[in-house]
Amino acid sequence: MVEENDLKVERIKQQKRFKDLTPDIQKIWKFIADNYGLIEGAQLSNGFIILMTLDKTKEPLTSSDISKTISYNSLGRIYKPASTLKDSLENRLKREGYVEGLVKNNKTYYKITQKGKKLLKGWISFLSAFQSD
Repeated sequence: MVEENDLKVERIKQQKRFKDLTPDIQKIWKFIADNYGLIEGAQLSNGFIILMTLDKTKEPLTSSDISKTISYNSLGRIYKPASTLKDSLENRLKREGYVEGLVKNNKTYYKITQKGKKLLKGWISFLSAFQSD
């Protein structure tokens, strides 16, 4: 019973702190809370550029192909070793359902999933707000 009362008191404190925020900040926090799965899945480093690369390809790519495409698309300014990308692909993006891995001839070929496309679309929209005119 004591724990239940403590939880109620904490919830009331949280609601008071939330009401102290401006309406614009409340909207942002509500959006973050409602879409946390997408936000949590977005890694603006390797994960983001991997999803951008896979989104524009017709065929699944190996981690080496993804590395080459990233270098090409960034005019050589971004180079990510295939091993670094494979770690991101396997340990975050594939595990969370943002990409699929298809094994063929001892090589893994990756493609973006619908969940990955949704994540990418959200982050592109978010980043577009920061572009200068």
